[in-house]
Amino acid sequence: MEWSERRDQYLKRMKQFEDVSHLSLSNPTGSILVRHGEYDAFEGDGPGIPYTVLGMCTSGGGRTRREMGSGTLDDVWRPGRVGLILPGGEASGFTPTMGILNVAFCLDELPACHGRKLASDDLAQATTRLYDDPLASSVMTALLHDAELHGTSTAFFEHGLSLIIHRLAELAQLSPQSPETTPKNHRLSRALDLIEESLDTDLRVKDLAQAVALDPRSFTRAFKQETTYTPFAYITRRRMEKAKQLLRSDMSVTDVASMVGYANPAKFAAAFRRWVGSSPSAWKRRQ
Repeated sequence: MEWSERRDQYLKRMKQFEDVSHLSLSNPTGSILVRHGEYDAFEGDGPGIPYTVLGMCTSGGGRTRREMGSGTLDDVWRPGRVGLILPGGEASGFTPTMGILNVAFCLDELPACHGRKLASDDLAQATTRLYDDPLASSVMTALLHDAELHGTSTAFFEHGLSLIIHRLAELAQLSPQSPETTPKNHRLSRALDLIEESLDTDLRVKDLAQAVALDPRSFTRAFKQETTYTPFAYITRRRMEKAKQLLRSDMSVTDVASMVGYANPAKFAAAFRRWVGSSPSAWKRRQ
């Protein structure tokens, strides 16, 4: 299959989940793509892709989980965080509603960095976490501006990509987090799991805090620091993302309301309108 055909297949898949497109560029062969847009939450199985993909969250965010051949990613997207996907087979999991800058490319065609070319095996460990790294995020931002001005075929663009993947490979090899930070992250992971398991219940912040052995104030502060959302806002966001998935089916609005924790359909409709910008019924008709 030619790269131009692979490009078209990849773009078709991306457009299925895209609400707003800010930028879409490709080099002449289709082996490098830059796409910046706003995407709906997704949950389920996804087909393999022929590209290596660097992503940086530019707005929104939330918990994400991706089970793939190279391992499992279970982390939280927030603006500035960078992640990596390798080409390969199917993956399953979920992603939040967010704005994201994606740069998809053929790894073999990138130039060497620091005298070395990386292969997929060198990057497998880097796919199992997201990165708060000023170098990676600043270079991603510079690549976006360069692509807007000069396209994706410049030497600067290709060397910038190579620099980022070498940086992520380096970060993936660093020592694990210190014991002081591990309990906090473990507690947050447990709280996120509880939220996903309990979207259809009367979920309260004090119950989440109690489940991870923190007082509500400390829990709220730690949760917001990690996810950029208060627990209540994050729960509401996840409920609305889940509701959009359910509304795409034959399920009624009343049933969807119950499935995401609202005994009163009117309160669900009001919350949905605040977060999504239209009523559940109107949104469902547009699908």
